[in-house]
Amino acid sequence: MLRLTEEALVIEKGQVALRAPTAQAVDYYLSRGFSQEGQRVWREDEIPQNAAPFKPLAIRVLNPAGVISDTLRSVEPVTIEIEYLLDAPITGLRVGIYLLSTRGEYIFTSFDTDAVDQYERYEVRKTGRYVSRCTLPGDFLNEGRFVIGVNASSYRVQRYFHDEQALIFNIDAAGAPGMQWPEPRMGAVRPKLDWQIEGL
Repeated sequence: MLRLTEEALVIEKGQVALRAPTAQAVDYYLSRGFSQEGQRVWREDEIPQNAAPFKPLAIRVLNPAGVISDTLRSVEPVTIEIEYLLDAPITGLRVGIYLLSTRGEYIFTSFDTDAVDQYERYEVRKTGRYVSRCTLPGDFLNEGRFVIGVNASSYRVQRYFHDEQALIFNIDAAGAPGMQWPEPRMGAVRPKLDWQIEGL
């Protein structure tokens, strides 16, 4: 729980951009500049020169129908894809995501070569255009706003690209387990667990 002041100001370029309750002001501050459409396309001037030969093109969040969306249902799977270009081969490249709360708390980190077979198959990633894609299962995230950070690196060799705040998306808990209880569920995840009740 945020316990700073009851109200806060957000200043942008010397001007008051927002005066609001502190939690709302913090959310606004942390989310400004994020795409609100479920997709982020990097402009040339947003890509550091030392990212070469890795060039990020876009990151997207897709609903189960494969449609780009900034709001998804907690009961359905969420697909995250990162599209990128390699201007030269890279050995040991891993492309991955950090999932964070809008307050900057890490929920998890995952890379496209975490599985041993993927790591071996893509030990050297050749020149070309790629999409690295993962799917979060349904009944995993709780309602709220989430931030995706992107990382492309060769472990302990070189970090090619890092964007801690690449994209923001929302999760709607409609139809999620426990919605018959009116209070909000605490935490970033809302797993559907296999409970059993036994009378003794």
